[in-house]
Amino acid sequence: MIKRIVISLVLFILLFVSNAYAVDFSYSARIENGGSKKYKAIRITPKIYNNINANMADLVLYDENNEPVPYFINSFKEIKTETQKSYAMKLVNSFVKDEYYYLDYALEEFPDEDIIATSIEIKTENSGFAKRVEVFGSYDNVNWEKVKEDILYSVEGIKKLEIQFDSIKKYTHYRFKISNNLEKISFSSVELKYNLVYHEKEYFTETLSPEYNVAEQENKTVIKIKDLKNLKVTGITLKTDSTFKREVTFDGRISKTLYNLNFNGMQYTDLTIAVEPYRITSDTAELVIDNKDDKPINVEGIEIEYLFDELVFEGSGSKEYVLKFGNNEILTPKSYDISNYKEYILDEGYDILNIREIVELPRKEPETKPPEYDYKLIFNISIILVAVIMAVIIFLKIKK
Repeated sequence: MIKRIVISLVLFILLFVSNAYAVDFSYSARIENGGSKKYKAIRITPKIYNNINANMADLVLYDENNEPVPYFINSFKEIKTETQKSYAMKLVNSFVKDEYYYLDYALEEFPDEDIIATSIEIKTENSGFAKRVEVFGSYDNVNWEKVKEDILYSVEGIKKLEIQFDSIKKYTHYRFKISNNLEKISFSSVELKYNLVYHEKEYFTETLSPEYNVAEQENKTVIKIKDLKNLKVTGITLKTDSTFKREVTFDGRISKTLYNLNFNGMQYTDLTIAVEPYRITSDTAELVIDNKDDKPINVEGIEIEYLFDELVFEGSGSKEYVLKFGNNEILTPKSYDISNYKEYILDEGYDILNIREIVELPRKEPETKPPEYDYKLIFNISIILVAVIMAVIIFLKIKK
């Protein structure tokens, strides 16, 4: 009998905890899978931003079996720009001194622009050698500065015939100093090279035309722009056909003189306020136009530019996904193992999936509101009861 009571209490506690702490979301977005790539991405929309926590902790992705799907957040694409140049060189002098063999090279042609180089490459008919070489640079073929010391070799088909500089060099003359050149190694050609790769981050941007209200307050036009919460705004553009030049302030943070003028058939227009990206914390933001003593301008529309993120995941195992969000109790952002190899995934590429619909989920409330209980107190009392009963059982067994 006592064992049954204990088991019943334990089951009650487990059910109580699972119900009391069940994850509840306000919205869900349905995503249909597609594309040929292994990895997929969902672009987070303004509607999603408006209804999630600032740190995006309450974004949870589920597959068709209602299992959570690991993901990472990506905010940009990397653009690789490669610049290459080459300069042919000619032999202008060679000599031997103190058992060292010297070869002096100069540019075949001197361009109008500055010479910039990141390496020097040789070609040779010789093989079966490995030589330590010192490279010097000069602007006048008289005063020499040491550039680099390295080893050149060509052994059994394995070659290293290019010397990389530690920094960009601008010399027009180069000297090779080769030790113990008993093999009489010679170069069939020498080429100065410039090869630099730039990696730039291009953040994802999008524009939207939000809803707004216009109100006149004394000598100012106040435009209240809606549904901007959690958007990382980078710019705002005023749409108007009015002729004006006035001071405009956005969200109390930045002011700029905007104008829309026409003189002698020439149009002069600047209707955009660019801002350093920042997250708007409230649902609305204000655009205030200082009219002074002039009549208000005709506001035809507002355009917002903002940064957006992509939710990237491995998407080969389900035909459909559901993104749930909107829970203020989830405070810690997700941390999945997939983020540890995101660079490889970004390099491989992924398909962009479209969000089919966003649905507001009904709140899980009973038909009649039950009296408010102190669930923590009930939980603690239940634990104490189980402990007391277990102690009694142990005591009785010891007594027997």
